[in-house]
Amino acid sequence: MSTSTENRRLWVEILKSIHRIMKSHPLHFHALSILFFLPIIFTLVIYPSFHLALFHPDYNFYQLDSHHLPLSSFEIVLPIVYTLCLSLFYLCAVATITHSAAQALCDKPINLLSSVKSIRNSFFPLLSTSILSHTILISIALFFVILVVFLVQILRSIRLIELKYDLNHFLYLCFFSLIVLVPILVWLQVNWLLAYVIAVVECKSGFEALRRSANLLKGKRWIASYAMLPDGLLMGLLVVPHSVASVMVGVAQGSLVAIFGVVVGSFMMNHYLLENVALYMYCKDEFFNGEKSPLEIGNKFTAASEYVSMPMDDEKNHAIVLWVL
Repeated sequence: MSTSTENRRLWVEILKSIHRIMKSHPLHFHALSILFFLPIIFTLVIYPSFHLALFHPDYNFYQLDSHHLPLSSFEIVLPIVYTLCLSLFYLCAVATITHSAAQALCDKPINLLSSVKSIRNSFFPLLSTSILSHTILISIALFFVILVVFLVQILRSIRLIELKYDLNHFLYLCFFSLIVLVPILVWLQVNWLLAYVIAVVECKSGFEALRRSANLLKGKRWIASYAMLPDGLLMGLLVVPHSVASVMVGVAQGSLVAIFGVVVGSFMMNHYLLENVALYMYCKDEFFNGEKSPLEIGNKFTAASEYVSMPMDDEKNHAIVLWVL
């Protein structure tokens, strides 16, 4: 079987698993989406309007001369606090939905209270993994910017290029820099796609979770790209236009459109996390050369070592999985 055919088959199986989970526990996952994702998407949509109304009430979107806005110290602190709150909600969402999806894939009973309680076991592994991954990405971006500036200065000093300090030349430089930088960052993100799932399911964190994710995704990076890139692009296309619309026409006038964006965005984020969990299950099975592997999950999912049936495909035999304390 060719690689492309195998990837398509695996992707179909992942989608079937997600459909099976959502069909078995619709209220549970909808409740988690409302609890965590709804506030995230809602604030992403309305925050630009709120920020401008609070700090720049005279701002006019259609006047170019109003774009030069003074910044106060509180105006700088507020976005930082807002970002930290969003990160907190997102990590809690990852912990609860990943825990619930892993339980559901293994035919284990799930309930809202146990999912919320799972946050205390998963939060710090998720936090350390998130901090490390973002630190690496930001460091690479900063290093690349410094390298580009250094190379441009050298080329200008030996007069191989002539670069003027104006907006057009700056935009050209940024554009060509992003062509090189973005694929590198995306490649790392694809390799680390399962890191959060590993932090929740296997209680690994930091470099260990990132390295484990890259190992599991060997030969499956195209599948990881299918799971990450379309959802990321659609989320951006969904949130950004709604945020801009709320600034242009106001939240009150665009309330129906904003509600639609919030609901669809919450569903998409939930679907994205379920994709990651299903992909983790299949990649872990493949990691053991096609044999049904011992799923080293930890005692937060079960009170004792026991065998459970993990349905991986309706047309195949169920995998027998050992849950290890």
